[in-house]
Amino acid sequence: MMVAIKLLHESVPVGEIIFTRSILGLVAVCLSYQLMGQFSGNFKIRSAQSHLPWALSAAMAMAMWFVGITLIPLPEATAISFVMPLFVVALAYFILGETIRIVRWVAVAIGITGVGIIIWPSLGAGADYTSASAAGAALSLGASLCWAYAQISLRRLSKKETSGSAVVSFSIATMVLSLFSLPLGWVVPTSGEWGLIALCGISGGFGQLCVAQSLRYTEASALAPFEYLVFPVSSIAAILLFNEYPDNNIWLGLPFVIFGGLLVIYREHQLSRKNQPQ
Repeated sequence: MMVAIKLLHESVPVGEIIFTRSILGLVAVCLSYQLMGQFSGNFKIRSAQSHLPWALSAAMAMAMWFVGITLIPLPEATAISFVMPLFVVALAYFILGETIRIVRWVAVAIGITGVGIIIWPSLGAGADYTSASAAGAALSLGASLCWAYAQISLRRLSKKETSGSAVVSFSIATMVLSLFSLPLGWVVPTSGEWGLIALCGISGGFGQLCVAQSLRYTEASALAPFEYLVFPVSSIAAILLFNEYPDNNIWLGLPFVIFGGLLVIYREHQLSRKNQPQ
């Protein structure tokens, strides 16, 4: 999906990409649920108001993320995104009132230190804050924060609504939000661009479905480390297609971010096992 966005953004406005990605992603998810025999009743929204925090924050995260990756190299954007689980820990404390003990706070501090190292050339002292790299780093960081808040909102929502209804509200919110970019000009894509747009929408929607389905079979803490596979895959794609290489700050800061994230995952796994009935 990220590769498709990078290839498209110079000829197709990002708002238009978001709009079509949302439609195609929703279609892909609906078809998948239909094939699994889980379509009936799974997309019904019982309370539209309860969906607003999740849908709006997730839509803002997507918008900032899509714009961000057009401004900075894929390896940098991917590395910054790994701070999201650490933001979830902090927001769970401030918003949900969860008890966060010293180990997870240390993990958050380590991870944020790593992100600080990664974004220092773009947003540190002496950086050009009007540059595209500064805007891209700030948007990627903002997207991670918004997505973390979306995850917190989704925890609350999942107690009352189905996963399918969450996909629907998210898709509606992203489509409405993307329409505000209409004054900036939309274009009629070529056949090749339509192919990339379809790739973006289908891969995004199918990816969402895979994550949702995988969580039915095993713990989130067991699945979370697979997220870090995004970095080598996106880096290889960035090198081959865009001649973008991870810089020294990424190699220096990324181990801190990954270590902090894995420490959180390990601690949550310990706590979940401890709380299981014997």
